[in-house]
Amino acid sequence: MRWVRFLLWFVLGLGVLWGGYWFVGARALERATQTWFEGQKAAGRVAETSDINVAGFADRFDLTITDPHLADPVNGWGWKAPFVQILAMTWKPWHVILALPPTQEISLPDGQDLTLSATRLMASVLMQPTPALPFKRAVLEGEGLSLSSSQGWRMGLDKIVLAAESVATQANTLRLGADVGALTVPQAYANLPDLGPALTAFHLDASATLSQPIDRSLREPHLLGVTLTQFHIAWGVVKLTASGEITPDAQGLASGQIDLQLKGWQSLPAAAVALGIVPPTNEESILRGLEFLAKASPDPEVISLPLKLADGQMTLGFIPLGPAPLLP
Repeated sequence: MRWVRFLLWFVLGLGVLWGGYWFVGARALERATQTWFEGQKAAGRVAETSDINVAGFADRFDLTITDPHLADPVNGWGWKAPFVQILAMTWKPWHVILALPPTQEISLPDGQDLTLSATRLMASVLMQPTPALPFKRAVLEGEGLSLSSSQGWRMGLDKIVLAAESVATQANTLRLGADVGALTVPQAYANLPDLGPALTAFHLDASATLSQPIDRSLREPHLLGVTLTQFHIAWGVVKLTASGEITPDAQGLASGQIDLQLKGWQSLPAAAVALGIVPPTNEESILRGLEFLAKASPDPEVISLPLKLADGQMTLGFIPLGPAPLLP
């Protein structure tokens, strides 16, 4: 049965080739990761790890970085965790999954230390399988998140989904989305009148147009415009929605208009007093001002105001807010 022996050797040969491909790829991935850490150190940043290892023979590349510690001494930012994993199938290396640990530590420039905990926190990035590896989709998902500060405050989040996806019918355009579950606010804000201990809804649907594609060249594109299709946030009786479009002007400053609708505005003056933002003596005058804005709106229960950005300045209705931001 000569054909049986041929088939057996053929299969064994494929196995040897595939195993060799895995070992070569694993070592290359380890070296690339070590080179990245060394490059960060050479740039004057803190970049430490106790181990870099690739497992998953022979159908996965499972890169585990143990005890990573990254920091920028100049700006004061820092991050450390017990591990981070970057996972990919050997036959689909353009689809990468990032697995983050249950606990992470973050240092802020103001000297504040944060602890981020989560029952589940993962991200994935999918590129298109062509030589340039153009970006296709990225998703971040988390459940059971909490953020506590060395200054004594704490926030909680039931779930979060952040997504970005390339729009096939529009060149260099990304569709952006965010859905956030109940966000428990710090205790100092939990008993504000008519607001309650949690933001019960947060939703974003937008698109961004870039100057060039995101691909393996790692060239940084410029932002050519943002369209806010829908933004919605709810905190107790207060609900804010927004939509509009922003583009850069000749100087690169944001230009355009975002239309805002605010419901439950009657509770804001008392909340501002409770937070100590304004003195109690100003509560009545602020309420009268909001009533004036509401009467100018189609629905007196909803304040409708345009956020205008033009000639390098921002205004909310007739209220000047200062210089418009520079778009990246």
